Amino acid sequence: MKLNKQTGISLIMVSIISMLVAALGMTFLYYMRNGHLPMQDLWARFGKAAAVIRNDVQGSTGLPTGSSERPGMRQAATISEGVRRCTIDGKTVYSDTLCLDTNPTTKKIKLNDSKGMEPPKTAFAKDDAANAAGSANPASMTNEEMKKKIMEQAMGKGAPASSVADDDLRLKAMNRAIDRATK
Repeated sequence: MKLNKQTGISLIMVSIISMLVAALGMTFLYYMRNGHLPMQDLWARFGKAAAVIRNDVQGSTGLPTGSSERPGMRQAATISEGVRRCTIDGKTVYSDTLCLDTNPTTKKIKLNDSKGMEPPKTAFAKDDAANAAGSANPASMTNEEMKKKIMEQAMGKGAPASSVADDDLRLKAMNRAIDRATK
């Protein structure tokens, strides 16, 4: 009897491929739940540890950290100084250190300090400002005054109430009118 050697993937390779597929699945599920990968946390921890070690080494040896402390380097960009724009290798670069005075395309750009996205002013603040000015137009009425005016209009238009059902209908109509006016 002659035995033939079988060819194909070995059992070890099957186990390694299964482990890789399981690791990818676990990574995907972790990312879907937390919104970031666990390696990002590890890199952040190692980065903090590296910064602490760098500061300790700098404090003990007195070596510069590589920031703007080196001779010939400008200080970091501020609002008053601004930043520089220049062209390096055909690309526009905004930098306070790479755009040197020797580069003929260097231009100074002033920075503006902004508060980012600000919410719009509230309607109540505008109404209070208009009331303080003594304006008599309807836009300057406060919310309570507007409700009173709407209630008076609703009461004046309707016929005198003869039953409880009419009172309920009138009250519902006033509430709808107030809701529409205050939205």
